[in-house]
Amino acid sequence: MLPEFKKYLDNFYLSISGFWCLTLKDVKEKLLMGRGPGLLDTSIGEPSIQVNMYAISSTLPEAPFTNNKDINKIIEMQARLLIMGCYDWLNEEYQLNDKEFSSLPDIIQLFYSLRNASAHNNKFKFSPKVKQNFPLKWRMKNLTKEDEGKGLFSQWMSGGDIEYFLEDVSKTDLDILKV
Repeated sequence: MLPEFKKYLDNFYLSISGFWCLTLKDVKEKLLMGRGPGLLDTSIGEPSIQVNMYAISSTLPEAPFTNNKDINKIIEMQARLLIMGCYDWLNEEYQLNDKEFSSLPDIIQLFYSLRNASAHNNKFKFSPKVKQNFPLKWRMKNLTKEDEGKGLFSQWMSGGDIEYFLEDVSKTDLDILKV
């Protein structure tokens, strides 16, 4: 993974871990005890974050009960900041805005859409340059014009998928972007 992405990802997990310490009882019930999927579940890979959080939670005292919606909103906000920070670093490093959008690798085009959804209240809103390049594919997911208005983290991607996505972006031949 790109070192810059790793820094953002480490901060993402650190911020969520800190919040978990404050809301441990609720998190155990929602994410760790099998009472429904949580935002950090992953549909792409192994949900190792759950194992790690279980190990951490078993060593900490119970905290006051907090609403599940509050937890998910904070995790969603942190996930959105992670996507925006990583894309904005990539944009600055490789001057993506100065390049023809359709010439960018597919995963970078998708990253642009994820970044915009993150920045615009977690909702997809596609510009004409994005619409003419549909579908945008990543692993088993396809982003299409039908996703307009849908929520990034509520309907298209889980918080646990972010690490896999950033890893795939990091595996992309980014040297072609330096031209």
